[in-house]
Parts: sequence; C-alpha cells; structure tokens
Amino acid sequence: MRDLNGLIDRVRQRGCRVTRQRLAILQALCELDGHASAEQLHERVTQYQKDVDLSTVYRTLERLRDAHVVSQTDLGRGCAEYEIVTDHPHHHLICQECGRVTDLDHGYLAPVAGAIRQDFGFCPTFDHFAIFGLCKKCCEDDPEQIHEN
Repeated sequence: MRDLNGLIDRVRQRGCRVTRQRLAILQALCELDGHASAEQLHERVTQYQKDVDLSTVYRTLERLRDAHVVSQTDLGRGCAEYEIVTDHPHHHLICQECGRVTDLDHGYLAPVAGAIRQDFGFCPTFDHFAIFGLCKKCCEDDPEQIHEN
C-alpha cells in the first residue's frame, strides 16, 4: 500500500483541498495499489463511505489527474484506469491478440518526449503510456503481422 500521508501532502501542494470524499478516494487508490477503474474505486470507497457516488469519484479523479497526482490510461479493458503518479514513470506494451501486458521502462519513451519538445515546443506528459500491438509470440504465430507496419 502506498503512503497515504505523503499522497495527501502532494495533493495539498498541488492546490487541491482534501475533502473527506477525496480522502476516501485517495485511500482507495493506495489500498488498490495499481491500476483501478473509477468503478473499482467507487466500490472500494462505498465500503466505508456510503454517500460517495460514482460521479464524485469521476470528478475527483479528473481533478487529481489534472493536478498530476494520478494518471489516466486506456489499457484496452474498455474503461479508463487510474494510478498514482510516482517519480518513476512506467508504461505498458499491450498485445491486441492475447491480451498480454508487458511493462516498458521509461527509458524507451524519454527520448521521444525530448524530440517532441525540441521539434514542436510541446511538453508531453509521459507518466503512464500504453502502446498497443502484438507480442513476440503472437507475431511469431502470424508472421504477416510483422510487416504490416
């Protein structure tokens, strides 16, 4: 479980108030300790605060995302997933054939972010990125897939 007090401090440093609803959502994020959908967070939060509705969870996650406290990523499961932003960004390779998810070190994307900044003057946020394609095994099972891109 992540450090809830440290997370609360970070939220305050980013100019957000820590209401009891936000506190409950932050606690749920810490307890789930990884990717979670708004629905999963809502289910966890309502275990100890019945009056927090799903729209409150969505609004809070949006605010925390905008404050760069949580990241929002599409991992191909049909909904956005949220995770606490850390000092060590991580990314995922997601196979569209078998569904395998492989962690990707930030070192692969850091040069891309630098090139985008240099070429376009645009500062991308690469704190949690998903790249879809085919894993090595699925490519080997269908060699024609390798040459399509």
